[in-house]
Amino acid sequence: MDDDAREQRLTDRIAIGGAVAAIVFVLANLVAYRYGRDQGIYAVVAGTMQQGGAPYKDAWDFKPPGIFFIFWLARALFGASEHGVRVLEALSLASMCGAFTLLSKRWVGAWQAGVFGAACAIGIHGQLEFWHTAQPESFGGVMIAWALVCATYRPADGDARGRAKLLAAWLGCGALYTAAALCKPPLGGGFVVSALFLAREEVRALADAPTAARARAALRPVAAMCAGAVAVLALCLAYFAAKGALGELYQTLFVFTPHYTKLSFERRWLNAYVYFTIQHFLVEYSSFICVGVLTFLVLPPLASREREGLLHLTLVVAFQLFGVALQAKFFPYHYGAALPFGGLVAGWGAWKLWRRLSRTSLGVVVFGVALYWTSQGRGATRDLEDTYWDRCQKRLAAWLEPSRRRATEDYLYSVADVNSGANRDVAAWLLAHTKPEERVYIWGFEPEIYDLSGRRPASRYIYNVPQRATWSRETQGELMADLEHTPPAVIVVERRDVFPVVTGNSLDSNDSMRDFPRFSRLLRDGYDLETRIEDFDLYVKR
Repeated sequence: MDDDAREQRLTDRIAIGGAVAAIVFVLANLVAYRYGRDQGIYAVVAGTMQQGGAPYKDAWDFKPPGIFFIFWLARALFGASEHGVRVLEALSLASMCGAFTLLSKRWVGAWQAGVFGAACAIGIHGQLEFWHTAQPESFGGVMIAWALVCATYRPADGDARGRAKLLAAWLGCGALYTAAALCKPPLGGGFVVSALFLAREEVRALADAPTAARARAALRPVAAMCAGAVAVLALCLAYFAAKGALGELYQTLFVFTPHYTKLSFERRWLNAYVYFTIQHFLVEYSSFICVGVLTFLVLPPLASREREGLLHLTLVVAFQLFGVALQAKFFPYHYGAALPFGGLVAGWGAWKLWRRLSRTSLGVVVFGVALYWTSQGRGATRDLEDTYWDRCQKRLAAWLEPSRRRATEDYLYSVADVNSGANRDVAAWLLAHTKPEERVYIWGFEPEIYDLSGRRPASRYIYNVPQRATWSRETQGELMADLEHTPPAVIVVERRDVFPVVTGNSLDSNDSMRDFPRFSRLLRDGYDLETRIEDFDLYVKR
C-alpha cells in the first residue's frame, strides 16, 4: 500500500469516527427523553398488558397493536421507567446502522456510505425530539430497514446451505414488513415492492428457461414472504383471541379509526396532500436530505446496483408517504419511518462527495464547510422554543447539576397544553391521597398520570376522546357502565385540552361535560372538588 492510499484510509477512518461519534451523541440524548402524550398512552396500555389485560378491551387507544407490544417489551426488559422504551429505541436505531451498512455495501459498494447515512438518519430522528420519537413509525422504520436487508440477501457461491438461508431471508422479509404494518398499515406497502424485485431477480436468473419454470421461480420468494406475513398476523390474532378482544380490535381499528382519519381528509385535495407530503419529506425536516439526495444524483455512480437500490428505496418510501397524505394531518412523527431512508440516500451523496474531496487537505476543509453549512439549514425540531442543540445543552447541564434537573425536565418536556410538571404534581397528589388498590379516573387527555402515580384507571377508556368525538358518543354509555361498576376514588377533570383534529370540535374536557349529562350528574352528586393543580380539577368521592 503506497503512502497516498494509507493517507486516504486514515482520513476515511477519521470521517467514519466522526459519524459514529455523532450517532452516539444523538442516541445518548434520546435515552434521556421523557414521554410526550402519545408515549404516555402506549405506556398505560402496556402496563395493562403486563397485568393480564389486552389493548382495546382493557385499555383503549386507536393505534394499531404493534406499538403496544413494543412498549410491553420495553417494560418487560427495562422496567416501567420512562427511559426504558428510550433504551429500546436507541438499541433499535443502533441496529439500523448495521442494516444501513449492509444495504450500502450491496447497492453502493461501500459500507462506509451506510455509516454516513446512519449518522444523517439518526441525527434527523433525534431532532424530532421527545413527542415525535418512540412512535409506531420510529420502530417501523427500523423493521423496514431489516426487511430490505433480507430482500437483498444473496448467499455466497458454493454455499451448501445457501438455498435454505435464502428461504429464511424471504420469510424474514415478509414477517418484518408485516410487523411494520402492525405499527402503521402503510409501512407494510414495501412488501409489494420487495416481492416484485425478488420475483424479477428470480426470473432473470432463469432467462433461458421455459415460461412455466420462470413463473414458478417468481412465485417462490413471494410465497415465502406471504408465509412470513401470515405467521406474524396469526400470532397477533391468536393473542387477541386468547384475550377475548377480537371484537374490540375490530371496532377500534375498522369502525372508530376511519372516522378519525376522515376529519382531515377530503378527496378533492388528494393531489395537494401528496405534493405537500413530498415537499415536507424532501425539504422540511432536514437540509441534509435535500442537499444529500441532489449530490447523490449529480455525482457519478459508485457501483452497478446503485440505481436499482435507489429505485427500491424510492418505491418503499412512496407507500409510506402516500399513507401520510391519506391521513392528511402531517404530524412530524408521521414521517418517522420515511425520514431515515432519506437520510440514507443523503449519506450516500455525502460519501460520494467525501471520496472526491478528501484527496487533498483543501478538499477536506471544503467538505467540512459544506457539512457545517448544511447543518445550519433546516432541522426537524418542531413546536418547541429551543433548537435541538440548545435542548441538548440544557439536558447536559441538568445531568451535571442534579438540583436543576426537575425544573429543566419540566421545561424541556412541556409543549402546547401539556405541562409535564403539572402531570407530575397531579400524580404525586394521587399517590399521597389514594390507596394502591383504589381506582382513579381522568376525564381528559393525560393518561400518563396513571403511569406516574401507579394508580389503575377505573375504565378501559384511559382518555376521553371517544366520548368527546362527534361520531362515537355511544361510548359514553360504556364509560358510565365502567364507572358505576368500579367507582373511582378520585376523578380528575382537565381544562384547555382542545383538539379539533382529533375530536372534531373545539371544546375542552371541562366544557364537553355539558354534552355528557350522565357524567356531569355523577360528578355533581357523588364527588366534591378537593383541589386544583394547574389545569386539573381533582374531585374526591363523597
